[in-house]
Amino acid sequence: MRVGILPTIALSSVAVLLTSCAPLLAANPRYATDDGAGPQGAPTTTAQADGPPAIEAPKNDLSWSDCTSRVFSDAAVPALPGITLDCASYDADLDPIKGANGSINIGVVRATSVDTPADAGPVVMTTGTDLPSSSQLPVWLSRAGSDILKTNPIVAVDRRGTGMSEAIDCRDLFDRQEMIDQTQFEPGDDPVAKLSAIVQAATTTCTDTIAPGDSAYDNAHAAEDIERLRSTWDVPAIALMGIGNGAQVALAYTGSHPDKVARLVLDSPLPLAVGAEAATEQKVKGQQAALDAFAAQCAATNCPLGPDPKGAVDALLTAARNGDGPGGASVAAVADAISTALAFPRGDRVSATNALAAAIASARAGDTNAMANLITQAETVRQTDGQFVNSCSDALNRPTPDRVRELVVAWDRLYPQFGTVGALRMVNCLSWPSGTAPQDPKDLKIPVMLLGVQNDPIVGNEGVAAVAATIINAGANSKRVIWQGIGHGASIYTACALPPVIGYLQSGKLPETDTFCPA
Repeated sequence: MRVGILPTIALSSVAVLLTSCAPLLAANPRYATDDGAGPQGAPTTTAQADGPPAIEAPKNDLSWSDCTSRVFSDAAVPALPGITLDCASYDADLDPIKGANGSINIGVVRATSVDTPADAGPVVMTTGTDLPSSSQLPVWLSRAGSDILKTNPIVAVDRRGTGMSEAIDCRDLFDRQEMIDQTQFEPGDDPVAKLSAIVQAATTTCTDTIAPGDSAYDNAHAAEDIERLRSTWDVPAIALMGIGNGAQVALAYTGSHPDKVARLVLDSPLPLAVGAEAATEQKVKGQQAALDAFAAQCAATNCPLGPDPKGAVDALLTAARNGDGPGGASVAAVADAISTALAFPRGDRVSATNALAAAIASARAGDTNAMANLITQAETVRQTDGQFVNSCSDALNRPTPDRVRELVVAWDRLYPQFGTVGALRMVNCLSWPSGTAPQDPKDLKIPVMLLGVQNDPIVGNEGVAAVAATIINAGANSKRVIWQGIGHGASIYTACALPPVIGYLQSGKLPETDTFCPA
């Protein structure tokens, strides 16, 4: 059987699902083309009498105010007709786990459409530290996520210190830039030692700034912020959708509040106890895989990089490594710009590929404007102080400086484009106070939807299998949606992934088979 790869069409279209077999998936998986994600027939109710709990509307809602224009504009996405975005905030305890006094303000954005039932319960969505949830929500709605609004509103929760939540501003400009550039331009032959000195100063400044909450910015505390939202709403259980690090937050919430979850969708997840070295290597592998897939697509579409796109990328990174980067940029800044563009593409597959290719080609020819824009975008959405604090709070079993030195050498050979930058990124968290992993879910009473991307530059593609084992150990079952494209979040970037997710959200029941989505 030949499976066609079709362009995205109207969001209300019905995805075509064909039954066949695929490697790496369960028997009799469901194949799907990227044909849109409209639910079939009349909307179904959000609960089954003999199934998971209902997704109930809040009894006590937040004080929402319209922010449609601002949020779409900040995300560089045109506002969508018929869709309204409302912003609100609420106070959560600074450290309900260890009992530190104080509170912190959490920002949220709610999406509704003209079709959203007034009495429908919300789907809570979080992207964790990967980028602000409030920034990713408009992107999702502009692609396929608005189909969920036909039955449920979506409420995006920003993690502490990011997006619309209470900001963290703790590093001085010099330290922040040195960490982005990995001290490439500072004298000395030991990059680990040079970067460690900067990181030590930044860590001291940031822990002092957030005291007494210096241990209150990990996955477990992010989960408690969601619990505060649920209790404020006064609903018995919530539908929870986590993407990337947000999937870890959702797992942590399910571990600490297993009876408060009505639906659980984990997209591009990692297990809660994954160590820093393993997580970083999976990410670097994902970056390399995404680059390979990008190069293949680029060559197939006669993109501006010519017959050897990967060679052109490698040449640009090598030039930056040798101090001749576009506009004087470091190799780390250029590598982060490329991987961020691959992880969070703009436009359809072909236009996103050609836009990145054009930026790389122009930079090599001496016109650095487009690449400078990509570097700025990557730093703005991926390198904030809030992300530094949260991601280091989550980093477990960190390697020693000497181990990082070993990995700089080893990963440079194994992963020539991204390995060295990835290894040095682990230095950022070496001085941060050590934490512990939240507990995995136990005695889980609901089934779980798992989604993954074959070429994911943020978490790689190994997390779905590991988290599936976690779900089995918790006594529940799951079904998977696997997309063979490039990006971070199957539910965000392919409409093909939405029909099984929507069906699960509506009924609480899993599809009969796994779903395979072509690139």
